[in-house]
Amino acid sequence: MDGVMHSDLIQRARQLAAGTEGNDRDRSVQIELRDAVRCAYYALFHLLSKQCADFFAGTAPDVRSNSAWLQAYRGLQHGVIKSRCINSQYIAKFPSEIRLFAEIFVQMQWTRHLADYDPMATFDRDEVITAVEHATSAIVAFEAVSEKHRRAFAVYVTSPLNCNCSGTPGLVGLRGSRGR
Repeated sequence: MDGVMHSDLIQRARQLAAGTEGNDRDRSVQIELRDAVRCAYYALFHLLSKQCADFFAGTAPDVRSNSAWLQAYRGLQHGVIKSRCINSQYIAKFPSEIRLFAEIFVQMQWTRHLADYDPMATFDRDEVITAVEHATSAIVAFEAVSEKHRRAFAVYVTSPLNCNCSGTPGLVGLRGSRGR
């Protein structure tokens, strides 16, 4: 089960965004559109959660500690990820696929906050469909980038910055740095 949640969520977001026929202003349609936004955001969040858990605890359930995997999976904090994703000093060091993921993650988090916390917000079906397509593109980009960069991003969103042993600020292992 731990390998499919983000795929299921993005598929559900597509279904909800396409939804039933009706006026976008109808209450039932607005509920579906809000749910589509939530599913698209959580698809991104769960993809990143799985990446972090797999990196820190391992991918094979028969040789990893499942409680450690779950702890790593649940250890991500939405606000910390957002602040890391908008930190241009560091995010610029990642490949374009990771930068795209980070940009869309922040956009989707903001949109999800509207869906969750602003009862007066209204959502347009075409705009929600576009947002779900962007989230899908971010997932595809993230999965296409090398494991090395996905692992570096997992460390980046979960660990303190400026903590390498040389005392020089930066992320080891990214373009132009000392990593191998």
